[in-house]
Amino acid sequence: MARLFISLIISLLAAGCGKPGPDVPSDEAKVNLTFSCESIDVSFEAAQQVITVTADGDWGVAPEDKSWVSVSPSGGSKGTSDILVKIAENNSGDVRETSLVFRTKSGNHTLPVRQNYDVEEVAISDAAFRKYLTGAFDADKDGILSTKEAAAVTEIKASGLGIKAMPELNTVFRDITYLDCSDNLLTELDITNMMKLETMNATGNPDLKKIYVWTGFVAPAGFSKPETAEYVEPEIPTPAGYSLVWQEEFNESATGLPDPKKWWYETAEPGWVNNELQTYIAGKKGDIVTADVSDGTLKIRAIKDGNRVYSARVNTNEGWTYGYFEARLKLPKGKGTWPAFWMMPTVWSGWPEGGEIDIMEHVGCVPTEVSSSIHCKAYYHAINTQKTAAKKIASVMDEFHVYALEWTPEYIKTYVDGVQLFYYNPDDYPKGRNADTWPFNKPFQLKLNLAWGGDWGGMYGVDESCLPATYEIDYVRVFQMAE
Repeated sequence: MARLFISLIISLLAAGCGKPGPDVPSDEAKVNLTFSCESIDVSFEAAQQVITVTADGDWGVAPEDKSWVSVSPSGGSKGTSDILVKIAENNSGDVRETSLVFRTKSGNHTLPVRQNYDVEEVAISDAAFRKYLTGAFDADKDGILSTKEAAAVTEIKASGLGIKAMPELNTVFRDITYLDCSDNLLTELDITNMMKLETMNATGNPDLKKIYVWTGFVAPAGFSKPETAEYVEPEIPTPAGYSLVWQEEFNESATGLPDPKKWWYETAEPGWVNNELQTYIAGKKGDIVTADVSDGTLKIRAIKDGNRVYSARVNTNEGWTYGYFEARLKLPKGKGTWPAFWMMPTVWSGWPEGGEIDIMEHVGCVPTEVSSSIHCKAYYHAINTQKTAAKKIASVMDEFHVYALEWTPEYIKTYVDGVQLFYYNPDDYPKGRNADTWPFNKPFQLKLNLAWGGDWGGMYGVDESCLPATYEIDYVRVFQMAE
């Protein structure tokens, strides 16, 4: 009986070893898939494509990269099914690729997806210049210079080609560092926006009379031109009755920091004013740079390092009594940022009795609004009597806007892009004009800073994921009336 039982067990084990178990695939368990195409290949435009799937079992599908490809339905069963593949427009400027992954119980199948980018041709007006650019930079040899190919150009060596005009330099090729346009037929040259240009040779153009450059231009050592040609700076729009008396265009800096002849820094620990969270440093501390001049702008940055957020607060060395004060600014993004363009007395006499003029303030937690205010002993925010005005501007963090102050012995006005925002005249209020309502009769200095958090900037908390944040200043100008 025992032998019979053992023999039965051995027979059962032998039979079991010959049959696939649940973890061992067999030809019977394999799911076969076929598709109506071998791959999906589309242009840069948004597209939809129907794919027919034939299967002998159940399957599911999803794109590897869901940021620009979607598919529905997400699966099917035995038989023939259609799926709709949607592909978003490609604005990345490059080819992108992913795959549709079909999953079955016997393994995965993939269907490649490839999307081209928009090959946009750069329009070049002069035939000789166009021929040179296409010959030198047409990387894919399709006979045109695309915007992508043009963006990769760092040097232009176009000497002696009979070129009569190169207006695209100032728009398409503004970031190049080397330009040789010598021995051509140019009559004028515009390099107004080409502030990265280190070397330029424009000699040998006998009819070249004007080379248009940027405001505050100083010719780099590597620049050469015909003796008959002059550098022409753009005219600075000046308010009626005023003259330009001081300017900072931020077009060059020997150290990369703001010019110490024009600017000085305030340094302070967190909590110094308004319960703000930043540490103000003098522009640079080790590898941390919170104020640098590059590409024609001053960039004030809020930077997190360790447990601290560092930033900068810069002030003009000079002060002025009355005038028209103007700056072109692009504001930082992020909840917690608090940039300002403002004025305080050059000689400290206490706050608020000394006075404060806020030409522009902005907080990242209210992203589309800018404001102007004044503070004095009679009118200031701690007692909720400050005089202020605000304006909605959707693009303040994406585009530059011009913010200005008109300060006379009678009144204070502020402007955004030439449109009045704020007006203050103490004679319009019951307290009248006196030291408490009009301390604005002495020299004030200009201030630019980027605070982090604090009573206003942090009123809804802060979001450190936006750091580093950058406050960008294109220029600062001061105009005064002739005496």
